[in-house]
Amino acid sequence: GTLTAVHTFQRFNPAIGFTYNPSHRYTFYGDYSESNRAPTSIELGCADPDFPCNLPNALVSDPPLNQVVSRTVEAGVRSRNDSHLQWSAGVFRGQNSNDLLFIASEQTGFGYFTNFGKTIRKGVEASVDYQRHPFDFGIDYTFLAATYGSSGEVDGSSNSSNDAAQDGFKGLEVDITISPGNRLPQAPQHIFKFNADYRPTSKATVTFNITSTSGTFARGNENNQHHPDGIHYLGVGSTDAYAIANLGGRYQLTPNLQFFVQMNNLFNNHYATAAQLGATPYDANGVFTPRPFPSVQHGSETQYPLRHTTFLSPGAPFTAFGGLRISFHL
Repeated sequence: GTLTAVHTFQRFNPAIGFTYNPSHRYTFYGDYSESNRAPTSIELGCADPDFPCNLPNALVSDPPLNQVVSRTVEAGVRSRNDSHLQWSAGVFRGQNSNDLLFIASEQTGFGYFTNFGKTIRKGVEASVDYQRHPFDFGIDYTFLAATYGSSGEVDGSSNSSNDAAQDGFKGLEVDITISPGNRLPQAPQHIFKFNADYRPTSKATVTFNITSTSGTFARGNENNQHHPDGIHYLGVGSTDAYAIANLGGRYQLTPNLQFFVQMNNLFNNHYATAAQLGATPYDANGVFTPRPFPSVQHGSETQYPLRHTTFLSPGAPFTAFGGLRISFHL
């Protein structure tokens, strides 16, 4: 229960890499590296199973936690020619050991940070760039499989697949179990980017780009099994795929003065960048009902089921701005 502990973290992180040039056209590469992250003060201050937190935003106790250690290996090939076309392709795999996760406590509604086995991020990435004056085009694609590599229990009160809901007691505060292979929340599997630059003169540049990602699972849906029933559970427990386009331009008035204009989310698409499951007093029609269901006897406790929904973090709408940039060389 103390908040006066002093923690010291240190680690030697090795890294090694190689390149191989079989010809002037290609370069093969590979590397292995390690890195570490020390627990934050919030994670250290809510890490005692005997003193859990209601939310991970309060300091109640600070027993030691192990630092997160990441081990990453990647390999691929890049083009080395001087033509208009450049490309690259590679594979990667990273594993976090002693990853930090907010775990559900035996005390209902509370939890604590603990070192959680491992999480894995692996995938492929590829890029192509084509230049022919006055145009420059680029395409980047990443496939990311971000999954849990260990089992654990987390709060699943808003998840329709929790144990109580499966037994017919929907809307209660119960945990869910994470299994190896479950996808990490907020980590899209597909990321696509397109960039185009047009330089009609040496002083003017017009830029256009598109960013697109697949949908992601919401926080609270770590087991990827949430399915809404329209009564106790609203929302699908994930975000939708989206794409946004941006258009901008700049003109170099003088060596020290540049005019620019930028328009983001050009077509004003409505999209969400993140999601989280949580309790709500509103039904699907927006009617406020703080106690929507009668009490139930679950085990030795009398509980009031709550309605739960998927909260979305909306992306920025269409925005436009411009200005002057002044640079000085000292």
